[in-house]
Amino acid sequence: MSERTQPVGGRPPLLEMRDITKLFPGVVALSHVNLTINQGEIHLLLGENGAGKSTMIKTIIGINKPEGGEMRWLGEPVKINSIQDAYDLGIAVIYQELSNIPCLSVVENMYLGFEKKKIGLIDWKEQKRCARKALDRVGLSDVDLDTPMENLGMGQRQLVEIARAIDRNARLLIMDEPTSSLSRKEIDFLLNLMKELNQEGVSILFITHKLDEAKEVGHKVTVLKNGQNSGETLDVAGVTEDQIIKMMVGRSLDEKFPKRKVSIGEEMFRCEGLCAEKFDNISFSVRKGELLGVFGLVGAGRTEAMRAIFGADPLADGRLYLEGQEISIKNPRDAIKKGVVLITENRKEEGLILIHDVIENGTIVTMKKFRNPVGLVDNKKRRKMVCDYGASLNLRPMQPEKEAMNFSGGNQQKIVIMKWLMSNAKVFIFDEPTKGVDVGAKVEIYNIMNDLLAQGASIIMVSSEMEEILGMSDRVMVMYEGHETGVIENDGKAGQEEILTLATGGKLA
Repeated sequence: MSERTQPVGGRPPLLEMRDITKLFPGVVALSHVNLTINQGEIHLLLGENGAGKSTMIKTIIGINKPEGGEMRWLGEPVKINSIQDAYDLGIAVIYQELSNIPCLSVVENMYLGFEKKKIGLIDWKEQKRCARKALDRVGLSDVDLDTPMENLGMGQRQLVEIARAIDRNARLLIMDEPTSSLSRKEIDFLLNLMKELNQEGVSILFITHKLDEAKEVGHKVTVLKNGQNSGETLDVAGVTEDQIIKMMVGRSLDEKFPKRKVSIGEEMFRCEGLCAEKFDNISFSVRKGELLGVFGLVGAGRTEAMRAIFGADPLADGRLYLEGQEISIKNPRDAIKKGVVLITENRKEEGLILIHDVIENGTIVTMKKFRNPVGLVDNKKRRKMVCDYGASLNLRPMQPEKEAMNFSGGNQQKIVIMKWLMSNAKVFIFDEPTKGVDVGAKVEIYNIMNDLLAQGASIIMVSSEMEEILGMSDRVMVMYEGHETGVIENDGKAGQEEILTLATGGKLA
């Protein structure tokens, strides 16, 4: 067992996880992991998808029962057997997948399961008084307490959950990928709020894939790799991003965006004058072997345009051409038949059936391929095909019968891509392809995209990350408030300033 962490400034650590081991059938999820969070500290917990971060969080709050190790709270041994035990100590979690109930009001969500009561009845007046105070603290002074959560934006919902934790006087706030669905403005606000809460004495365990955000707010960093500590806990101020990446993936990622040598061919796909409720008069083309980046700020209409091209949402007007021939796409079935596919931003709800295994998800759109002459499904052929594609995509673990929900974010994205690779598509629309994916898996996904381009496919990539847009695109189409504001050749001359000018409604000189 490791030596006990020395108190900081005479105070014992807030939480110590010592030699924690967690086993699942056939899998060692955590092996002798140590994590020490000091009082008044923002501690970073980093690692690739599948490194054990989520398992660690669930162990801290009592969902997982470890097979070995010890937990200490303020220097004293403690048993956390349930989420209620964690709340009673002062531990609150803000998950990447928000846990609020959309149809209930803000105040109902804030006190669900923890209602304030008076003479056995819910004390609505007191709940609203306390909720108002907590919401004001997180910058939601203008939010009506009776508003249904579904009427709020993603950033506002995130802040409601933080307000709930503040109202319960949380001493340790665990934030699991809190910025993955937020705009740049919302991210900046949240990072500043984290600093303010920390100055007021709240300790924070911050899980993120965005290393620039991590370094901006963190004090200490612990890295997990394959369910184990990857090196010692380090001071954030003295570590570089490359060092962290090397600890996470076991190698340096000097080339974040792998280069490709693909000759760009003739036009593959063209849109002319596309119009719908959220966008107007969008026109662009993409050639064989070309990656067209699509950039815009929140509300620019990027995702809406891509969904309409795929037939998921209706088009009011416009024309589509594939290899010079006009085509009609009324629904996703039409798009798939024509060879136009969408790798959706929301993989959990729109890209996968989480309770189904890899075989079911990977072959769901190509079942006809696996039917024999009498109409029966050849399951051996399905399994072999999934295994072959899984091996080429480096799916981990390679367990075809495992349910999609039990894979990490990066590997779930590979399952979605597998599904469309089997369809022999010609045009791949990637909407935020590396959202919620660690740096190692990002490079793997970029290599998959490069392989598609080398085979003559065309890619349209929507991304909110400027570095990704500049690192992967041959050309960049920029959108602002539903309009196309320009297409820029990404030849090394154009840069972030020009793209942001167009993305904010400006014009280039």
